[in-house]
Amino acid sequence: MGSQQSPINLRDAVVVPRLAEQLDVRWRADQFSAREEGHGWRFRPRGEHVVCLGGQQFRLDNLHFHRPSEHWVRGRSRGAEMHAVHLRADDELRACVVAVFVDLGEPGPSEGKPPSGIDLPALFPDGGFHRYEGSLTTGEFDEIVSWVVMDRPVQVDDAALRAFIRTHADHPRPVQPVNRRFVLATG
Repeated sequence: MGSQQSPINLRDAVVVPRLAEQLDVRWRADQFSAREEGHGWRFRPRGEHVVCLGGQQFRLDNLHFHRPSEHWVRGRSRGAEMHAVHLRADDELRACVVAVFVDLGEPGPSEGKPPSGIDLPALFPDGGFHRYEGSLTTGEFDEIVSWVVMDRPVQVDDAALRAFIRTHADHPRPVQPVNRRFVLATG
């Protein structure tokens, strides 16, 4: 493991004018297949979803959830966090992970099985974000990730998804040192 591990505690960010213009999220409601894989449950999209970051295009590979959140904000974790893992392979594999803090609200009835349909745009909040270079938080912890961590949490309205996150979310990896990295923020 190197010196750019994730997750981190988001604080002391450098505000960058026009940083928000570098992010273009193209998600839509879709059907997902869910199954338990080596590191936990993964939702794989049936359709194509894209994120453009700094002129680079990434395709959605999977969604997964951590409870409590992996990223901290000024020394505090949040209730849960969604990771939308986007990949591109040119000369080497690179990832862009869009992380969204999730508010689970009140527990509701559930059948305990993962929902097949997810309204992905409803899980993307308005507002700013933090950006930094880091690693995957599972597996080999490869340092190949451009992280976009949204500032505002979203409320999960789908009772089945809310219940599934409560019972099947991955455990968080401990917060890692920032070291000599810059953490950027929208203005």
